[in-house]
Amino acid sequence: MSGHLDTRTAATEVAEILHERLSGPCHLVMVFGSYHHRAAFGDASALIRDAFDGPTTVGCTAESVLDLEDEREGVAGLSALALHLPGVAVHPWSLAGSPKAPDAASVRKTLSIGQGLAGAVMLADPFSTPIQNLLPVLADCRDGGGPVPLAGGMASGANQPGVNVLALDGEVQHHGAVGVSLSGDLRMDFVVSQGCRPIGEPLIITAARENVITELGGRKPQAILQDLAQRLSDRERALLGKGLFIGLVIDEYKDRFGRGDFLIRNILALDRNNGSLAIGDIPRVGQTVQFHVRDADTATEDLQLLLDAEQLKDPPLAGLLFTCNGRGMNLFDEPNHDVLAIRNRLGDLPLAGFFAAGEIGPIGERSFVHGHTASLVLLRRASPAEP
Repeated sequence: MSGHLDTRTAATEVAEILHERLSGPCHLVMVFGSYHHRAAFGDASALIRDAFDGPTTVGCTAESVLDLEDEREGVAGLSALALHLPGVAVHPWSLAGSPKAPDAASVRKTLSIGQGLAGAVMLADPFSTPIQNLLPVLADCRDGGGPVPLAGGMASGANQPGVNVLALDGEVQHHGAVGVSLSGDLRMDFVVSQGCRPIGEPLIITAARENVITELGGRKPQAILQDLAQRLSDRERALLGKGLFIGLVIDEYKDRFGRGDFLIRNILALDRNNGSLAIGDIPRVGQTVQFHVRDADTATEDLQLLLDAEQLKDPPLAGLLFTCNGRGMNLFDEPNHDVLAIRNRLGDLPLAGFFAAGEIGPIGERSFVHGHTASLVLLRRASPAEP
């Protein structure tokens, strides 16, 4: 990380730090720059790439960037992660901006999806990438079927089209998406913390049209919420007033549903005339749902519990964190909340990332775009470590 405001100086500092710490040839560099570096971000990524004799280099601009020590909210920052990946095939790719998602065959070829795929990381411009249409294509894109493990984030370095900067191997684009697919001796584990907890009981959708749920278990959603509010504790009722969410179960074959089984979506409107509920997704009849609430304490607990499970695995080589720009000091009372939680549980691992305008990560086997979420990619060796 460099906090220098001059882009070239920041890139030079980052390159020097990476050189000091990386042992072995560099195969992949991920670079993230705050919007302060937007004008010369392409030069910065090229300078860092040239310092390592031209490895695959992928990056984007963002509202704020981070490393394991610092979430640099609202100030200049250039963060990069250099990776030595023996036995791993690194395949960079780019998708053009288009209102329509490409077909599965085209995506399979572009992303080099084949045997031994560990997963992919995607950085996308939110104004020109049909992310909600693209992700379902990736859900059944592997040879013989099956989803592509995918994580990443939507560039947040601009609030209008054509201004975000995406970098790939020294070249820049302002639309579409860039990314990298990794295959071979590598395991990519994903921690997707949506920061919510369920209230009430799971319910079955018995009637719906488009994004509107009209019946839950044969009852109007409004009536269920009125009954639920009466049974909640004072604290839960206060949280209900701050915002209510709905969780859609991803895997209906489970006997019980718990943390990580729900895809959290916003409730857009409650129609008091007919008691129906509009949500930010397309529900289906027969799907299990449960209402959720979110606050800073719940978000902290959720991330910590998910990281606790990662402590049972081999120590990761490195990590990439894509956290929502609605988290950080916008949600928590302390700075550096998410990176401190990661460091406290996983140790001093190399980490880079940014605050995103939408976080990509898998729930179950499929990847989705989320909000108010921390999406963490942990890189581990697929083969046992040598003694």
